[in-house]
Amino acid sequence: MENTIQNWEQMTYPFTNLTLNYNLNALEPYIDTRTMHEHYDLLADYIKNLNQIIATRIDLQNMNLIDLLNYAVNNQDIDLHRQAGGVYNHFFFFSELRPATGQIIIGITPQATNKIIAAFGGWKNFKEKFAEVSLNFFGSGYTWLIKNNKNELKIITTTNQEVPLGCTPILCLDIWEHAYYLQHLKKRHTYIDAFWNIVDWVKFSEKL
Repeated sequence: MENTIQNWEQMTYPFTNLTLNYNLNALEPYIDTRTMHEHYDLLADYIKNLNQIIATRIDLQNMNLIDLLNYAVNNQDIDLHRQAGGVYNHFFFFSELRPATGQIIIGITPQATNKIIAAFGGWKNFKEKFAEVSLNFFGSGYTWLIKNNKNELKIITTTNQEVPLGCTPILCLDIWEHAYYLQHLKKRHTYIDAFWNIVDWVKFSEKL
């Protein structure tokens, strides 16, 4: 089965790279082509490493990424956790993007807006809080909008290739330096501002 954006969450060994719905140069000027190529190649390395781990582990070969991550946590398998997390997080990040339309929030449903208002007071407050959390995060990792087991929307971070297990992830921003340094250098805030222009808000609304 081809590992498309639509079915990656169900994929099992052997994992293959995402077939994106956009070209790697299509996110310009918000994420430049060079960064996208470097980032996509890095994802390929995580996939290669994950497949190498699973190749001789028949007991793992029918597991999807979340199954593998839960197994890694329960069995304290650090290498499996790192590689499966790297694949999951990058799959999630790349699959939530789309070329800019010129309208930052096109595709958002009234229901999604109502949930953002209820949780954060509005879109402006939500984006400001998301940016604040991202800027205050020290080191490498991800910022997420998640829905917890109480059906509450929360903004959280995960370190390195940790994954927010036990909740429903809605939105993910890769804040490793490799995601933005070639274009934005140390200016993480300009990368965050650019991110809002290339979110697939239709998918966001569906997940929300």
